[in-house]
Amino acid sequence: MAKSKHPDDRSRFGTLFLIRVALVLFIGACAAAFITTQNSIVEKKRELAALEDSVNTLTAQNEELAALIESDDISRYMEKLAVENNDYAYPDERRYYDTSHN
Repeated sequence: MAKSKHPDDRSRFGTLFLIRVALVLFIGACAAAFITTQNSIVEKKRELAALEDSVNTLTAQNEELAALIESDDISRYMEKLAVENNDYAYPDERRYYDTSHN
């Protein structure tokens, strides 16, 4: 006579199958979380580098302004602002602009 399968064998197979599927889904979720975290780290490192560049630029500007303040030479500071920000020129200065590309 052939052996008949017990009902317990079938439920064990179903349970093992569900455990395997759950394990595969868990590993997939962990892999997705790992990849997402790595991408976030790379993005944050880029942002940090940009912020460090900005800090270095602002630090240099602050040092320059501190030197101007310590020298108590307001006229030199005003002159610097007029030349750099408002495109003023010194009385004896000549500026040449290339207009051939317009």
